[in-house]
Amino acid sequence: MRRAVVSAGDGANAMRGVPPVRGGRLTTVSIGAAAALAVLFAAATLSFAPAARAQAAGAAPASASTGGMKALADDELSAVRGSDGIAFNLSHFSLTSSLTNPLTLTYRNPLGSSLSLSGLDLSRTDDADGFADPYYLTMQSRNGLPDMIALDFPLNIAGGQKWSLTSDFSNYDAASNTTFSGGTLQVSNLTMMGGGLYLAPSTIADTQGIAFGLGTRLDIGSLGIYSHGRGADGTIDTSDSLMFSGIHLSDAITGGAWMLADVTNHPGLINAVTDSSGSYLHLQIGWPTNSNPVPGGALAIDNITFTSPGVGGLAPTSVNLGSASIASIQLNYVDIKFKTGQ
Repeated sequence: MRRAVVSAGDGANAMRGVPPVRGGRLTTVSIGAAAALAVLFAAATLSFAPAARAQAAGAAPASASTGGMKALADDELSAVRGSDGIAFNLSHFSLTSSLTNPLTLTYRNPLGSSLSLSGLDLSRTDDADGFADPYYLTMQSRNGLPDMIALDFPLNIAGGQKWSLTSDFSNYDAASNTTFSGGTLQVSNLTMMGGGLYLAPSTIADTQGIAFGLGTRLDIGSLGIYSHGRGADGTIDTSDSLMFSGIHLSDAITGGAWMLADVTNHPGLINAVTDSSGSYLHLQIGWPTNSNPVPGGALAIDNITFTSPGVGGLAPTSVNLGSASIASIQLNYVDIKFKTGQ
């Protein structure tokens, strides 16, 4: 397990053109909760730093300090400020299920039916400098509107931060007492480049809840669904599969992050609602206007392939459907209600 680290000063701020903290030096603070964080994030390295951003456009990146890290004395610690927010990263994150005791996430409704993801394996590869391109968590003011919490994703320009996920999925139907095993889902080399998650109080009249913005640009090396799942040794049976290779999602116009919702101009909404039909969790994206058109996303898939098991001892056969693309996708209105069951 690795220790969570809080760092401040020149070296910690050598990222995205962030200027060094004046008079600061690279420091380390041991955190009593590090053990709990290590258990939660497995072998991940968690690093934090004041997230002060460069004010001048085109500011040159600060050079990283090569000095060794040292413990902060109480008086030095009291002088550390991170009022603009924090920067953090998940360098070499790894969460691996045991074959004999796999990690399982289950959603169960009040009637007893459930949806499960089991045998979860999640990991990330990184740039040579694991803290060169972190996440930023900040509070930001908005003119005439409530402040918002902004979680900016890494720019990941070089594509060095890549996520991989493997999980089995199944659905249990309590009414018929049957379980449908969907097989194994595997996502390889998922890279997210820019975008973020933004939260603020709802400004809709007579409506309580959290307004949100969400967007990203992403590339996925491959996404495979294997209906026969995995064997006892964890090996995936690839004889029956659906494979998407080279998935690319971005803004249709800029090629950057596609904002599914904009917290200020085109917000989403999350809230709890009680009406004549009962109580439920509500997710909504909408309110487009002519003066503020809805952002469009472009989706391209390099290749789609079906593989079917061979019959009578023959080898599996594959059907290559080639590539597919959608020039522009717009989410004008989405309204989802998560109810507890009837």
